[in-house]
Amino acid sequence: MPALRSYAFLALLGLAACHHAPESHSAPVAAAPPAVMPHPQASLIELMSGLVAPTADIIWNAVGTTSGPKGPVEIKPTTDKDWAELRRQVMLLAEGSNLLAVPDRTVLLPGQKLANPAGPGDLTPEQSGAKIKAEWPTFLAYAQTLQNAALATLKAVDARDLDAFTEAGGAIDEACEQCHKRFWYPDAPTPP
Repeated sequence: MPALRSYAFLALLGLAACHHAPESHSAPVAAAPPAVMPHPQASLIELMSGLVAPTADIIWNAVGTTSGPKGPVEIKPTTDKDWAELRRQVMLLAEGSNLLAVPDRTVLLPGQKLANPAGPGDLTPEQSGAKIKAEWPTFLAYAQTLQNAALATLKAVDARDLDAFTEAGGAIDEACEQCHKRFWYPDAPTPP
């Protein structure tokens, strides 16, 4: 009998080991993602010259009039493909605004040179970077203004409203110019 009791005891232990705790019906708790701040790779000059400025130029040149051999030629998106490409460019500008808002982006990386020499009243890249750092909330406000203008342009593209598109394009230009006047060429002479 003692052997039978030992087997019974072992059987109970085995059953206990196989028994699962009641399952909880609450949602599983996911581990929090690591807190990683964006680490900018491109300088502000690279971002402006490689993304923001060329994209803005495409947007500004999407509607207008040019001279042709037989007189004025109206430029505007007409096909679904034209509108889709214009939407893509506007979305790039809106997302480029987010890239401008990444903290600690240097104006010019070590060893980089400006493509064009500084003009009268222009800050050096170091001066511009110091001004951006000192006035970071203002710089962010300009980036947000640019994004708001891009989103208004996106709305006009989605509605295929050329008048609203032209007006929003003017707001993009104004956002760019105001930021540049503050952080790049604050002392530039006013054109006559």
